[in-house]
Amino acid sequence: MNAKHHSGISRATTDHIQALFEIEQRCFPGKTSYSKQQLGHLVLHANSTCFVERQGEVIRAFVIVTYRRGSLTGHIETIDVDPAFQNQGIGLMLLRAAEADMKQRDMHWSQLEVSEGNEAALELYRKAGYKFKEKIEGYYKYEHNGSRNAIRMVKAVKVK
Repeated sequence: MNAKHHSGISRATTDHIQALFEIEQRCFPGKTSYSKQQLGHLVLHANSTCFVERQGEVIRAFVIVTYRRGSLTGHIETIDVDPAFQNQGIGLMLLRAAEADMKQRDMHWSQLEVSEGNEAALELYRKAGYKFKEKIEGYYKYEHNGSRNAIRMVKAVKVK
């Protein structure tokens, strides 16, 4: 863990999977959420990094970044801030931790997709320096925030 990260941010472990699943359920209710098995795979077995943010023993948020071999782009797979702790800057801290991990892996870009109806997340990403790349019609199988469309956003994480 890089010392530059906020003191409440650390890498996720097997012991965190249940808490991550519960946060995922609160952030994305119903069919839109990842299953516990999917989260476990993303955290423990995929070519990925997962950071949790916690206060004391309470995990308040997490981010999962996935990587493809041969690619210079890290992908923000999901970022979840428990609704009880939103609007406190936690999401921005997690994005910065994810971007620092990407830099350590020599990635040049960070990329993510977000529901076009998720105004709070769109604002967070714009504030963090992400730029609109494209709109993807029908990206989601189920509606997220009233839409199945996604906005793909990118940010340079490595200065050339």
